[in-house]
Amino acid sequence: MKKPSKTDWNRVNRNDDTLIDYSDIPETDAAFWADAEIKSFTNKVDYTFKIDEDLAQWLLQLGSDSNEAVNNILRAYYLVNS
Repeated sequence: MKKPSKTDWNRVNRNDDTLIDYSDIPETDAAFWADAEIKSFTNKVDYTFKIDEDLAQWLLQLGSDSNEAVNNILRAYYLVNS
């Protein structure tokens, strides 16, 4: 089950982008975005498997990014080997 968002989406949707202070953010141009990749997100499924303890410890150190790390590692392996 997905964790409920703590974001106040009604407040976010009421905000006007003109209120955002961009003074500390440099402008971007086409060159900035030239190497950008569009990622398509697919539906995620829960999947359980056993891994070596040292790998588990490394993933636990990543905290909330561990699921994304595992997905990216498997995706890279899949792309190279398919």
